[in-house]
Formats: sequence, C-alpha cells, structure tokens
Amino acid sequence: MEIKRKPGFTVREVALATFWVETFGCQMNKSRSEHLAYQLQELGFYLAEGPEEADIFVFNTCAVREHAAERAMNIIVKFAQEKKEKNPDSIIVVCGCLGQLEREKLLGKDEKIDVLAGTHNWGKIPFLIKKAWQEKVKIVDFQEEAPSLYEERGYCHSSKISAYLPITFGCDNFCSYCVVPYTTGKERSKPGEIIKEELMNLAEEGFREVTLLGQNVNSYGRDRKEEAFEELLLDIEEWLGNKKIWVRFLTSHPRDFREKIVRIVKDSRVLCPYFHLPLQAGSNKILQLMKRGYTREDYLNKVNLIRQSIPSARIGTDIIVGFPGETDSDFQETLDIVRKAQFDVAYTYVYSPRPGTAAYLLEDDVPLPEKKERLHVLNDTLRNIYRGKLPSLQGKVMEILIDRKEGGLLSGRGANNLRVYLREPCSIEVGEWIEVVLTPGEGNKVYGSVKK
Repeated sequence: MEIKRKPGFTVREVALATFWVETFGCQMNKSRSEHLAYQLQELGFYLAEGPEEADIFVFNTCAVREHAAERAMNIIVKFAQEKKEKNPDSIIVVCGCLGQLEREKLLGKDEKIDVLAGTHNWGKIPFLIKKAWQEKVKIVDFQEEAPSLYEERGYCHSSKISAYLPITFGCDNFCSYCVVPYTTGKERSKPGEIIKEELMNLAEEGFREVTLLGQNVNSYGRDRKEEAFEELLLDIEEWLGNKKIWVRFLTSHPRDFREKIVRIVKDSRVLCPYFHLPLQAGSNKILQLMKRGYTREDYLNKVNLIRQSIPSARIGTDIIVGFPGETDSDFQETLDIVRKAQFDVAYTYVYSPRPGTAAYLLEDDVPLPEKKERLHVLNDTLRNIYRGKLPSLQGKVMEILIDRKEGGLLSGRGANNLRVYLREPCSIEVGEWIEVVLTPGEGNKVYGSVKK
C-alpha cells in the first residue's frame, strides 16, 4: 500500500511516512546507507517493505566509473518521473558521491528531485529529508569542506548475520584515475572507543561476522600521526575474547600493506585470512602514471609473503585495463603478474576518465575496442587460473558460515572468503557454522558435504 501525505502534515505525523534507500557502488556506500536508514528511523520514519511502498525514496550514489554514473543518473530520472506520477507527494532524494561530483548535471534535473546533497553533510541529510517532507519544499544543500572528525555510529544492518563496520572515511591517496578523494575528502579515522562500542554491540546482538571498512584500512590512525591499524587488530582480538565471531577487513592499499598485518592475521582466532590488494596494473610505467606508490616487484613480494605465511589464505584484487599510455607490452606485464599472483578473486574494469582527476588531463589513447579485447583476455586468464586451482580443494575440510539460502539450498563462506554450496538439503540454519568436505563442481562453483 502506498501511504500518501495528508494536507497540512504536522511534525508529530512524521511516523506515518515510510522510506527506502537504494544504494549504488561499494561496501562503504552500503554501510553509509545503513547509517542513513538508522538516522531516519531515529527521527520517526519507517522502513518501507519495498521501493514501491515508500513515500521517501533515497538514492545513495557512486561516481567512481563513468558508465555506472551515467546509468545511475538515467535510473534516477526514470524512477523519479514514474514515482511522481503515481504519488505527487513522494520525496526523491539524491545524495552521495555522484551528488558531490555532478551536482550541476543533477541540478539540471531538479524538477523531480526534492533533496540534493553530497557526502560532506551526511549527518545533516536526515534532517533535510524531514524538512522537505514536512514543509513540502525542495532543498539543495552542499558542504564544501569535509568534516574534520569521523564519529559515525548507529546502523540499520540489512543482515542479521553479517555487518559492515567502517573504521575510516575519506582518502588521501589521490591515485590519478580516482574521484574518491574529491568526493569524500581527507581520510578520517573513527576513534577506537566508538569502534569497540559498535563491535561489542554487534557481538552481543549475535552477528557472526563483521567487516571493517575503509578506502584504505591499512592507514587507519594516520590522520592522528600514527600507524594504528595493527594495534586496532590486536585490540579487536582482545575485546572479543572467546566470542565466536569472524572479523574481515577491506580494502588494503598495497603500498601500506605491512608484514606485521600478515603475522597478526596468521596468529589470530577471529581475523579472517582474506586479503584484498588492488593491483590496478602490472606495468611499473602505468603504476607510476596511476600514482599508486609501489612497483610490480613490491606487489609480488607482498603476495608471496601472504602465500608463504598463510597457505590457506585467499587474495583478491582490482585491475584496470586501457589506462592512458598502456601499450600491449604494458598489458602483457599485467597478465604476467596475474599468472604469478594466482588471484582467487578479481574485479576488472575498463578505464574511464573521471572529471577532476589527474588522469583526466591525459589523452585517453587506447581505443575502446582494444580496451574491451584486453578485458576479455584478462578475464579469460583469471577464469582459467581459478578453474585450475579448484581440483586442489577436493576432499579438504573447511569450516564455513552459512549465510544464504537460494532455491532451497544453503551456501556459506569460509574464513578465507571461499563460497561453498551445500549439495543436499539439511536441517542447518542460516547463521550456523559447520564443517564441510569440499568437492569442486560444474563451472566455478565449489560444493560441500556436511562432515559426518
């Protein structure tokens, strides 16, 4: 049922309004949406059962890739048009990185957008939504400077099993292709006492796994003039004591990834041996143009450190093809690292120029058909590597956390992030840990049978 706003809507009637948050982009965006949902509920709004039932529809946007940003903009315009036709009193909110980066474009579509905001005034957005709903006014609100502190707390988690817990926000790296430092501002670290409070609450509420989030978790504490990530990991081990819970972290910047992190994870009872290390390119020339701050040799040394220290660990990465100046020889160097690193997970992209970045000034000289061909070759290489590793899993015993039920069948992830599908129906519930015997199946799937 669609709840419509009454004429002369008063402050006390805010509880009659429902909202829905649609998220584009990364895990950090998903977490920010969960925080926004928490704040809206604190103000008296109710989470709708679905997007069609919501009075207030919030788009939390991403601007990292050109195609995705354009697609998001088209979806927003189309949805807003249809929503307003069905319910003229509904409120359309656009916020997040796309709002911060492309405000002029979005202002041109202002007819259907009721609240337009960016990233720097995140804590204010629920109050802007409340004002727009109660007073029937359109609001454009941007804060040019990012807040100096990051003390966000309170999340409406979309899962009862797994939770995101941001420990930093913002980025100081300024990789030449990336808009994130421009849309999020300088890196800010969340105080340890807030992280402890949030983490212990999650553990007490029965969450089974928590993922620490940051654009670069390895630089946690650097804004306070200290390298504090390792100390935070050790503190987490102490705080959780004997509680049965897994803790993951994303994302690690290869430049700041240190040997001590691997040692701590190796000896930990709660920290998971999955490391996401975005390579981006395998050529030193391109890495320098990207301003990544490491060489291919540095990167391979860190991968080898992980493989030798924790043989069961899995490693994920991100790779961009077709960066300005990338020759076929440069691309072959990327393929060479891919074969040597034997990645377990990879997210691959075609380079797209983003306004405001240093790389935007470079000539985008790799033709699109060549970019697509390189992406195809790269994905084929990664797929073959993954399939080649599957037979080694046969018969191995692994503990997994059941977190999904699809088509009557359960699946879960190991501490090293390997997804395993149970072959047969069983009485196990989502949220339980079980030991399984692994069997590679068709395609890229890994199956498991409950260990007797």
